[in-house]
Formats: sequence, structure tokens, C-alpha cells
Amino acid sequence: MILIGCGADDGPRPGEPTRVVLWEFGGVPGLREWVRGAVEEFNATRSDIVIELEFRDWATQRESLISTTIVGDGPDIVRVHHKYSVEFGELGGLYALENFPDFPQVKARVLDNVWELVAYDGKHYGLPVTMLPFVLAVNAEIMGEKGLEVPQTWEQMLALGPAFAGSGIELFTMPGGVNLDTAYRFLPLLYKAGGRVFNEDWSAAAFNGPAGVAALEFLMALKNRGYMPPGNAAYAFDENAAHWATGRAALSIEGPWWQDIVRGNYDFDLQNLQLAQIPAPAEHIGPHDSRTLLDVIMIAITGYTKVPNEAWEVVKALDLDHPVWRQPNPTMGGIPTLKAAYADGVQSDYIDLDQLAIAGANGLGWPGHPAVTQVQRHIADAVNMAMTGTMSPKEALDFAAEEVNEVLSDY
Repeated sequence: MILIGCGADDGPRPGEPTRVVLWEFGGVPGLREWVRGAVEEFNATRSDIVIELEFRDWATQRESLISTTIVGDGPDIVRVHHKYSVEFGELGGLYALENFPDFPQVKARVLDNVWELVAYDGKHYGLPVTMLPFVLAVNAEIMGEKGLEVPQTWEQMLALGPAFAGSGIELFTMPGGVNLDTAYRFLPLLYKAGGRVFNEDWSAAAFNGPAGVAALEFLMALKNRGYMPPGNAAYAFDENAAHWATGRAALSIEGPWWQDIVRGNYDFDLQNLQLAQIPAPAEHIGPHDSRTLLDVIMIAITGYTKVPNEAWEVVKALDLDHPVWRQPNPTMGGIPTLKAAYADGVQSDYIDLDQLAIAGANGLGWPGHPAVTQVQRHIADAVNMAMTGTMSPKEALDFAAEEVNEVLSDY
């Protein structure tokens, strides 16, 4: 019943171009500029399809998908986070790409390891367009002036702290507020230590195990020794970016978007930017392999669209065949998923693209669970409670795990 449409007259009409509505959630300025131009170019060269473009705030994507799925009416195409492929694929809010005869040929052009992030129950509900592996952002000028090497382990990172004492510069900064940015800085450390969000059958939380506790204790050691900003527990993404990009911290956990953000928003000298792998504990905590957190942005066709074939033509034209995806471009906010972008001879302006590629090849996303957004919020709460001294790391993670287990019991 949730898929009964509200706009029966929105389908193709004889003699008129078919209207395809595209909602773009979020996006760095370079991506938005490209989308506007690509849509204008498409509309100028096609007489059978016309794209109507609307930009939406990144933070509203889940609520927007819920409301449009319930009423069965809304955009035909959305650019969103890969985690919604599970939640809304299950609800019928997204259109399975297996419905298109040429999907096997399309699938073969994209890196193999990203398809699992947009799949649910054996079907794929979005085209992975960009991937965002998390890495260590390094202010090379600060590190060079202090004669310091980029740390490879947590222990090496803690050992760097005394070199920053009294300098007005912190060793490390990260978002620490009650927001998803905070969860996204904890998870890379959990994965590096060999931990996971859930147990093997996803029936219970596992982030409060030994690897998770060690990761949060590591963050607390950085904070308690004065190696992080005093106001870190209140930072969201923007506060953290401003702190690092204005030369007040040497290290932060970020991703491919960082280069464009710090240059475009803060006029940071990119000669001083270096990327490296996120440090791991010197002794592996286990029980899983050390992995890198990987996000994927997908473009998906909604399950209630009345023009799926025309929407698929738009998806392929804008997000598969357009030449912009055959060259890693830092203004697009992420590195492309097309295999052609990594062929011999391809040039890129990305700083340390090899480090991003290494992280991406070892990437592991958030678990594809329908309630993953709730899980992320509970993890962010746990990190914040520890950072503010409300609870110890173990107490905070155990409390969050109880909340998550309650959520999981509904599935």
C-alpha cells in the first residue's frame, strides 16, 4: 500500500519530452557546479527527456526518502548514501537495477568491491558513483617543522604528543559532538583494531568489545593528555575543519573531500597537505582483519517512479558515461568507482591518490542493516559521553550497545 502513487499523470505523454526529477542530496561545491552543467547539457541535447534538478540538504535524505516512499510520489532519481540501499530496498522505495537488461554490462564497468554496499537480498538498488575511504589528513608543514614522522600506530601517535606541548597547536582533532560525524571518526579506529559493529549474525552489538573499548580509550588518552582541542567534545564537521585548516592541529581523520574543503573554504595551502593510512594498534586486538572505513555515494532510481526506463537513461548519461567519472577529480568530493578511472596513463590532481586507492581497496562499509542510522547515533552518543567525562569508555559503549540491541531485537 505504501507504493500507491499520488501523481498518475506524471508518466510519459505522447509528443512531449518525458520529465525526470533528480534530487541531489548534499555535495561539495565542485560537484554541484558539475551537476548543474551536466543537466543543462543533457537537456540541450535531448528532445525525448528533460531533467528537473533540485538540490536538497544532505542531512534530510533519510526523512525525505521515508516521506516520499510512504506516499509513493516524489523524485525519480536520488543521489544518496549507500546505506539507504538496504533500508529502502527492503521497503520497496528503490528500484532494483536488475530490472534493466543492460545492467550486467553496466556492473562490469564499476569496481567489484563497492557493489556489495548497494545490495540487499541479492539485488542492487543504486549505482555506486563515488567512494570515500577514510584516511589520516596530515599538515605536512607542522610535522616537518617539528621533525616528526607520520605515525603508523596508536602508540607512535601518542608518543608525538609532547612535541606539541605549549605550542598552541594540538596533535589531533576530530568531531566529538552528538552527531554522525563523531561516529564516523570512531569507526575507522574500531575497524583498524579488528573490531566490527555487530556480531557475526547481526543479532547484537559488538562495538563494545575489546577493540571498541581500546579505540575509545585511545581517543580518551589523546584528550586527557591535552593532545586534542579543549572544546573537541562539541565539534561538528565545520568546527573541526576550521580548527585543522587554520593550522591549529596536525592530524585529523578525513577522506577524499578534505582537499577541496580546506582549499575552497579556508584557502589552505595544499602543498602542506599529506594523506596517510589511519594508524592501528601496534598489537592487533582482533578478532577480525584490520580494515578501512569506506563510504559510497550512489545514485538510485526510486521504487515509485513512473518513468524507470527514462530515469535509467539519465543515470547512465550523467553518472556512468560522462567523462568526468573517468578521471579522479578532487572537486567532486570523492574518488570515482569506474574501473576506467584507474587505467594506465590517467592523470589526476588528487594529492596522494595512491593512499586513497590503498584505503579504498581495503575498504569496509557500515553494516548494511536497515537500522544503521540509529546505530550510528548511539555510537556517536557513546563517544560523546566518554569525551565529556559522563561515563568511562567501557560504560559508554556498553550503554550504547544495550540501546542498539534493543533496536536489533525488532528485526
